[in-house]
Amino acid sequence: MNRTLSRDEIISLFAGHRHCSQVVMAQWAEELDLDEETAVRMMAPFGGGAFDGEMCGAVSGALAVIGARYGHYELGDAEGNQRMIAKVKEFKDAFKERYGTLVCRELLGEYDFSKEGDMQRAAESGIFMEKCTGFVGSALEILDEIMDSE
Repeated sequence: MNRTLSRDEIISLFAGHRHCSQVVMAQWAEELDLDEETAVRMMAPFGGGAFDGEMCGAVSGALAVIGARYGHYELGDAEGNQRMIAKVKEFKDAFKERYGTLVCRELLGEYDFSKEGDMQRAAESGIFMEKCTGFVGSALEILDEIMDSE
């Protein structure tokens, strides 16, 4: 199943105040047997690199998707843990190959959300629509490529 979104669909979600992390998770919630509302709410704190420019929200959303599918939960499940770690590495390597970093403030260049006012300045500049749509699109593409491959 293809879970990618067009740039216009992502822009529409951003206009509704969805964060990158939420957009990515929402595309996978049903397949992962997750209640979409709960899944999207859980990802709300991860927009804008958790609002301080750290790990890109699209990456955080993707890692949560990987955890929902491959995360181990039984004590002593070393094999499951290693499978999940391998998927995380596969995703991160692919994203870094495209963009050189996983860090929000590095992806956005001039904005550092740990600085007061930079989130508002970034929103007013249109950079979320310009750049972040691509990060979300890439995260979804990479997930489509890796989620069912062993």
